[in-house]
Amino acid sequence: MVQGGLALGLIPGVGWRAAEIRRVAREAEEAGFAAVFAAEVNNDVLATVQLMGEATQRIQVGSWVANIYLRHPYVCAQAAALIADATGGRMVLGLGVSHQPVNSALDVVMGSPIGALRDYSIAVASWLRGEGPATHLPQRPATHPVPIYLGALTSPTVELAGEMADGIMPVWWSPERVAHSRVWADRGRARSAVRSKLQVALGLPTFVGDDVATLRARARANLGLFPNLPFFRRLLRASGFAAEADLAEQGGAEAALSDRVLDAICLMGPLSRCRQRLAEYRDAGVDLPILWPAVDAESARATVEAFRQ
Repeated sequence: MVQGGLALGLIPGVGWRAAEIRRVAREAEEAGFAAVFAAEVNNDVLATVQLMGEATQRIQVGSWVANIYLRHPYVCAQAAALIADATGGRMVLGLGVSHQPVNSALDVVMGSPIGALRDYSIAVASWLRGEGPATHLPQRPATHPVPIYLGALTSPTVELAGEMADGIMPVWWSPERVAHSRVWADRGRARSAVRSKLQVALGLPTFVGDDVATLRARARANLGLFPNLPFFRRLLRASGFAAEADLAEQGGAEAALSDRVLDAICLMGPLSRCRQRLAEYRDAGVDLPILWPAVDAESARATVEAFRQ
């Protein structure tokens, strides 16, 4: 993980073409970003990551996050190992459980998400080490290390990551929640073998401009899907936004994104204010902020240009 750098978080499954994915990844690298990550939303995220990796030369690439229910852990490990080899070790594998409505649409029964994430992460790490039974041929370890990050929203998953992962990829966290998460991570690390500090790569919805009212409207248009998802409603409650969670449960997803919620979880406003907010997040313990622009390619390019190093 590049300390002090910035990452770009993309949702290219909303209709981006392959050429747009390549172009934005290259522009992020040229602008001095440390990493570019893709979400698994209506796409195959590992194929997307390989595309970004082949289009770049230095920047880290990774999944933000790969849905564990969509791939056998053996397949996931082999794909991650190949991307790491193709990119000279620039691959970061983010893993998560996605969301019940998403998985139900794909006829996936989730069961215990924490238990599934634990078992899957252990299996992927084992395959990456070259362990496990021979298939066509004996297993071989990955040629480059592949850091594993968990998509963690609430304390149990952070604690799990502290026990067995290299980092976490939360979203919708305030600086105060970041600071408090150290307690959860430390509890997990206390149960693990000797590991370095758990890395925090936080997704930050990013809307830069001078007209805050317009930016808030844009944020609600881009983030309005998420309060419909049970995990995000649980996160709102855990973060002190019970009234907003109630609104979401009553069908008012965009209304649940109140000004105080947006102010807590977003980079929003003039660039100077966004940079100040970034400093607050870093002071709270974020190692790699993931700038999460509006979902279209032009917004991603504008965010890259605004934060050019």
